[in-house]
Amino acid sequence: MIVIFALAVACLCALNMLHAYRLGLQSRMYDNPTYRWRQSLVIALSRMQPQPLHGYVGYGSILTYLTRHGLALMNDEDGPRLSRQDLAALVADGAQMDRLMKEASEVSIDPTLPPVILQGNELGLVDYMDWAFRLYGISTNALTLFYFTLLFISVALFVATFRRCRLCLLLLMLYLAGHYFALDYARFFGILTVHNSRFLPVIALVPSLYLILLMATKAAPKPGVLAMAAAQTFILMFIVFCRTQTYWQIAAIALAAVVVSGLRPIRQAAMQPSRWLAALAATVRQTWPAALSVLGVVALLAYSQFAPDESLYSKESKEHLLWHSLFVSTVMDDPELYAIYGYNLRSDDLGYTAVLHDLRGRNDGASPIAEVSDGVLNIVVFKSNGAYDLAVRRLFFRMVREHPWPVLRSFLFGKFERQLESFGDADPLWAPGNYIVPIGLALAVSLLSLALGAAEQGMVARRFLFVVLACSLITTLFDPSPVIADVVLTWFAAIMLCVVYLPLVALFRAWRRRAPAPAGV
Repeated sequence: MIVIFALAVACLCALNMLHAYRLGLQSRMYDNPTYRWRQSLVIALSRMQPQPLHGYVGYGSILTYLTRHGLALMNDEDGPRLSRQDLAALVADGAQMDRLMKEASEVSIDPTLPPVILQGNELGLVDYMDWAFRLYGISTNALTLFYFTLLFISVALFVATFRRCRLCLLLLMLYLAGHYFALDYARFFGILTVHNSRFLPVIALVPSLYLILLMATKAAPKPGVLAMAAAQTFILMFIVFCRTQTYWQIAAIALAAVVVSGLRPIRQAAMQPSRWLAALAATVRQTWPAALSVLGVVALLAYSQFAPDESLYSKESKEHLLWHSLFVSTVMDDPELYAIYGYNLRSDDLGYTAVLHDLRGRNDGASPIAEVSDGVLNIVVFKSNGAYDLAVRRLFFRMVREHPWPVLRSFLFGKFERQLESFGDADPLWAPGNYIVPIGLALAVSLLSLALGAAEQGMVARRFLFVVLACSLITTLFDPSPVIADVVLTWFAAIMLCVVYLPLVALFRAWRRRAPAPAGV
């Protein structure tokens, strides 16, 4: 039985990889956002020089070479500014991108040029490119191979741990069936590749499910299991480092821990301070996988604080601009707020303009992002993305104080309405042809699991299904968008569990009850 399940999982993994290559996801970059991977590429290639740079800093010579050969994005950069169509064509040409990256890695370094940093974005993509290139060489294909390397390692650890839990293996196989659909989904909405940081949270679903199921099955922290859980936690934290959107999965793990323990030891010791430490220890013993993820978050935050070069990143946001996204989406999703703060804009420019008007209203020329020319105050966000995000945070909380009900209305209704609208415009989400193979795979793995006795095991994860689905809505509360492949995959797998597997279980059990007893019994 174990061998059959392992072979089925291996076949699903191979099928996903073949599908990705059939779609050509391994031979391109993406044009939205180009800045994020371009800067990450410069820093990753700078680590591979004879005199490598560290601290998430890159050589200006490498950036200059890229900008002169089609990747100039800012008005003051040295090189031609391509049209959106020409840029998309360039990054979609895998052979040209491979040649450009290889040549950029071999340029003569001028150490007098200003250093390159990554502003207002997650730093983890630098490490992703660095490790991919060191493992598989400098190419776009290396980035895809590294994606599947991380995925297969996580899947292998999952199978090794839950090899005797047929229902756990079914959940993994439903994930892999959904992953097949997610690859089709990646071709749209500016994702275009599996190594786009917007798609990377899809990998994190495996270690997240792994840690939740450890708690659901009450697995003891034996050395082997603990080592594999630590490895899964490392993969999960690495993906968080690449894309902060993944934090919703950390929230799901934490909430699952509450469901498992009910915080019973802590509640029982609430009025007895002398027992608090013992109660905390008892809770950790019950939910040690969640405690492991908490330790991972602490380690990640510490690393994010101290690893980047302090002299260059002291005023910079070391991750995605959180408050900018939250403010812009909240304003856009309520008509009253939009009338006050929207300035007839429907893009990131809304946030920039709102901060500009706020600084002008307070005549705050001392702000790190302010620039006064001929008596006119303007802002330059790239002077300090960190200062800009703090300015948006102040504006957001002022908006909450002055307009609490419209803000609440935006969160309760407006954001979810826009999320549904974005899915309504998402043609690949509703194209029937994209579901034929994934649903067929879900049906096949459900039948296989039933044939091998899965119906005899209870729904071990039933209590946690709603926890995971509820936490997946966090992405909508921050910024409604169709570019949430991990959330789409989560709901797809949950739906397949409910509309394919569970009805088959009911039919199977009904058939067994009605089957005639063997003769002589």
